[in-house]
Amino acid sequence: MRKAALFRSVRRFLDEDTDLIDAVYLWRRHRLVVPFAVAVFIGMLLIAGWVGWDDWATRIVLGLAATALAVTASTEYRILADTSHGTFLLQASRIRQVAIAMAEQLPSDARIDRVGGTIVASDWEVDGSLYTAPKSSEQAMARIAER
Repeated sequence: MRKAALFRSVRRFLDEDTDLIDAVYLWRRHRLVVPFAVAVFIGMLLIAGWVGWDDWATRIVLGLAATALAVTASTEYRILADTSHGTFLLQASRIRQVAIAMAEQLPSDARIDRVGGTIVASDWEVDGSLYTAPKSSEQAMARIAER
């Protein structure tokens, strides 16, 4: 169901004569996400104390919630779409795995290589930028990289 919604959202941005072969939801974090997240956590601890929350458990929960928002805000979401007319990067929604705008068409000589990963995600270099894809999309990414 999620894959069907992803494909439908990508097709809206393609020409009628363009066939969609495969599409993958990707994300990448800003290079300064860790110091930004730490600063937000510490800042929220200080603000919570300043407004009168003396309970450390409450301060920590508020700090973690603010940190989660900061990490989400500093993450860029994309969809890599392989079509009959080339490979495209589209902007994606932060909440649902759907395309919201066309970003760019990758050059025909753009390299797509797997560079690492974990149990739940794999890391890919797409035309010089490092992106992460869910492990469930690893086979689709491999097919796109082969073309």
